[in-house]
Amino acid sequence: MANTTDRRDENEHRAPKRCRQHEVVVKETQWPVVYSSEYNIGFCGLEKLHPFDAGKWGRIFEFLKVAGMLREDTIVEPFEANEEELLFVHTKRYLSSLRWSMTVAGITEIPPVALLPNFIVQKKVLRPFRYHTSGTIMAGKLAMDRGWAINIGGGFHHCSSDRGGGFCAYADITLSIKFLLEKVEGVRKVLIVDLDAHQGNGHARDFMGDERVYILDVYNRDIYPHDGFAKRAIQRKVEIRSFTETEEYLQIVRRHVEGALNEFEPSVVVYNAGTDILDGDPLGLLAISSQGIVERDQIVFQKCRTRGLPIFMVTSGGYLRETARIVADSILNLRSLSLISCDAAENCPIVEENAKNLAPPTTTIPRSQSDGGIFARFKRSCLNRSTCSSTSTQSIDDVGTQVDEHKSNNAVSASATSTSSLSKKSPPSPSSSSSTKPPPSSSSSSSTKPQPSSSLSSSSSSALPPSTLTLPTLTIDDVEETAETTQSQSSPPPPHSQPQPVPTTNTPAETTQSQSSPPPPHSQPQPVPTTNTPAETTQSQSSPPPPHSQPQPVPTTNTPAETTQPESQPPPPHSQPQPLLSTTDMPDVSVRQSSNSSGPKHRMDIEDVESNHL
Repeated sequence: MANTTDRRDENEHRAPKRCRQHEVVVKETQWPVVYSSEYNIGFCGLEKLHPFDAGKWGRIFEFLKVAGMLREDTIVEPFEANEEELLFVHTKRYLSSLRWSMTVAGITEIPPVALLPNFIVQKKVLRPFRYHTSGTIMAGKLAMDRGWAINIGGGFHHCSSDRGGGFCAYADITLSIKFLLEKVEGVRKVLIVDLDAHQGNGHARDFMGDERVYILDVYNRDIYPHDGFAKRAIQRKVEIRSFTETEEYLQIVRRHVEGALNEFEPSVVVYNAGTDILDGDPLGLLAISSQGIVERDQIVFQKCRTRGLPIFMVTSGGYLRETARIVADSILNLRSLSLISCDAAENCPIVEENAKNLAPPTTTIPRSQSDGGIFARFKRSCLNRSTCSSTSTQSIDDVGTQVDEHKSNNAVSASATSTSSLSKKSPPSPSSSSSTKPPPSSSSSSSTKPQPSSSLSSSSSSALPPSTLTLPTLTIDDVEETAETTQSQSSPPPPHSQPQPVPTTNTPAETTQSQSSPPPPHSQPQPVPTTNTPAETTQSQSSPPPPHSQPQPVPTTNTPAETTQPESQPPPPHSQPQPLLSTTDMPDVSVRQSSNSSGPKHRMDIEDVESNHL
């Protein structure tokens, strides 16, 4: 019966024909540092129910990446260990027990895991552990090829071939050593330096009685696991008290590492560098400073590297968030002391794909074809409205500016015309000084068009020969006869006899000012330029003025439809002509009317009366 059991155990622990981790081709431009993003454990926050920091491995890598030591293309990424590789150490019974969520909950010390379906437990908990295990196996082979290696993870020293515990599901240290002894030539002896705060009972059970493996274990005797059976397999057992301080601890490490190397000549050294010895760790219960941890790692690497011994390190325990920073600082310290180096990786150029990710984008991101939903449409409509309002406000200001400029130009032209007309007139004769010039009546001004602008009047006067500029002697009867003849003409004037009025569009303030200011003495009331609506314009044109009244001319800016209406209305019956003024008052009248810039300019000087008389 015993022979059958031994034969079954030999079949279960038979080494696989090939080790995939040892067959990985590692480039010279890659550091012998093993890491994968699959290391980190996390599922709905359940990992926080255990004091172990299940995400510290990713933060260690990020710290080293920020420091400029590592990149994604300069590290070695492991793959998941399969069942055939795990069976090289573990029993089938143990691997089958992991299919029960209750068993995994006991190993990870997280009771709620027992309530989860096992396929979730396999994916979120056990799968990361298998990546860690594969990384430790790969680090052992890299140490033999490069002289040193680091697995940013692993160190599950509480797990043995047939049992797990203490957040350790797979015996990665045991697997790595056994693959080295079986698959790598030249490896005859292995030294395990376990400086985690807890006793490494898992690998101690696995190598009990195996003279090829030497174990140095420095641990706190007052804490988990209190495994007395496993202590029998530890060749150099160093038990320390709780709250041991930094100086005492470092002296113990120096003395016993030197003693183990003198007593045992290994082919390779496995260093379990747990950081749960940190002061304040809730489970380690030691009082080692962060700088003390860095010096501890330096001591171990110096002792091994000066002897030319290959060494690979695993990070093992650590239950404070500061431990990730401490591990990264320790690795950077080893690099600064040239205890670890890789010149090809240091000088490795950035791969094009990584360069594209690091460089800022040179092209603009294409705009999405989607409208973005109701909120995006509302935002666009608000922006369009604000843009339109600002544009319309600007256009109104531009129109107002143009109107002001037009009116100022008209005022300047009118004043220049009056000055030129006065300068061209000859002195009046005694007989003509007594004659009077009748101003246009309201009826005649409403039936006739305003006088031409300064440019037309100046051109017409300059076209006459000099002999025609001599003013004849006029009498009051001639002037009255001319006025009555002009008033009696009901038919529209012939073309080119009177120029078209120049309508202007005044601002509300200017219109109010022109309506409120009384007309100057001896002058006609100024027309009120208004901008009427179509309804108001139609009503004002259709309703006749009351009898015996003098309607004021209202030049308006009409729409195209309104321009079809008659531009002049016949004079109302019984309208009385305005009193005649003397010719001596005309210059004053002309100057006053030209100075007023609101509305068209009505001016009637001696040339007009003279032309009508002729």
